[in-house]
Amino acid sequence: MAVKSLAGRVDSLLPSLLSAFGPPGRESGVRDVLRRALRGLGKVTEDATGNLHLHRPGKGPRLLLAAPMDAAGLIVTRVDSTGLARVAVLGNRNPAELVGATFRFEDGALALLGCDRPKGTKSGAEIEADQLFLETGLGPKEAGRRLRVGSIGAIEDRPIRLGDLWCAANLDSRAGCAAVVAALRATPSPRYDLHVIFSAQSDLSARGAVTGAFGVDPEQAVVVDVAHVDPKETGGAAVGKGPCLGLKESGFLAHPEALALVKRAAAAAHVPTQWLIRESEGSDARAVRAARTGVPTALIAIPARRSGGPVSFVHARDIGQTATLVARLLTTPPKSKGGRR
Repeated sequence: MAVKSLAGRVDSLLPSLLSAFGPPGRESGVRDVLRRALRGLGKVTEDATGNLHLHRPGKGPRLLLAAPMDAAGLIVTRVDSTGLARVAVLGNRNPAELVGATFRFEDGALALLGCDRPKGTKSGAEIEADQLFLETGLGPKEAGRRLRVGSIGAIEDRPIRLGDLWCAANLDSRAGCAAVVAALRATPSPRYDLHVIFSAQSDLSARGAVTGAFGVDPEQAVVVDVAHVDPKETGGAAVGKGPCLGLKESGFLAHPEALALVKRAAAAAHVPTQWLIRESEGSDARAVRAARTGVPTALIAIPARRSGGPVSFVHARDIGQTATLVARLLTTPPKSKGGRR
């Protein structure tokens, strides 16, 4: 399957995924979009964590494809006497990167995220979580009715295409979901007993990946995600140069057997790849790798600029090449039957 044709499939699905409501623990909007996209591709179920699980039975080894589906979110902690909603960030996002973004809540209410900057604060000083607030434009009583303690919001995403770049808030991690769906549609007969987990609550300690991998008990696994890249910090990885193969990140070291499988698939599909090495950030790969007695796991990451903020940037070709790589992976036989390590 040509990269260009898979890129077209990605482009047709990605806008609806990006616009879907889906902060951590409230991913129903994303699940609805994915359910429609997965029709006819296998048995689709939902587990108690909120993961969407597709199973396509086969005679080969049990392979897990995992792609997170939640995005940046906030939870209301209180509404003060002026009508401002005080909030906490869901996940490990940097609050400073979210200031200025518009957030949408499940009932459609919109609010703008701001922060209190006490007089005398030095330029460049870090923003603390307790300085964040949501401006609703409503009076105290109405704001208290619309936004209650425990209300959860997500960035109101308005994806646009600038040349070859997709620009949106929710590219991390929805671009990975789009690539996986495109690969599944291009692969009618995988060589594996294939399980796909679109994981919930990735931003909350990868909870969906933990429970999803435990339930599948795979012999091998590949996580497909999006990663912020900076050539100076991530082993030279850059946007527009193909999907990244994760060697090391926080709590994760790629399994040599799983990594070799992905490399062989990339070579067979003529997909250029680059290495990803990062110290502080992480993906669902750590949770999958540690499931049960351990799972040989590889990480494929779509490179992004400014991932995690109100707007990030991903090259359309990188998403298409990731889809092509995953499609070829599903028809690439393992050299051995796998094994725990």
